[in-house]
Amino acid sequence: MAEVKVRTITYDNLPEEVKEDPKILRFPYKKPFKEELEEFKREQDSSRGIMSTLEAKMSLLEQKKYLGGFLVPYGFKEEDILKMPLKEIEEHLQRILNYV
Repeated sequence: MAEVKVRTITYDNLPEEVKEDPKILRFPYKKPFKEELEEFKREQDSSRGIMSTLEAKMSLLEQKKYLGGFLVPYGFKEEDILKMPLKEIEEHLQRILNYV
């Protein structure tokens, strides 16, 4: 089957004589939404590290245990860590990382 190439027609790639037609309106070319969405997803994926992939596969309890393990040496009790919301655990970790 022959491959079909699609070329987007924009004001910039029109011939000069056509650009002079008053019925032709100039407007900026914007990527189709699907392309923008795919580009956004690629940027998001590249900004995420191995940890986010690992955490995505863990349950909430496993995440709390894993991340809480880094807080135990700083005086936090495991029981208290498991009662905390995940957001609070991440905040404590962030404070510790900024302090060290």
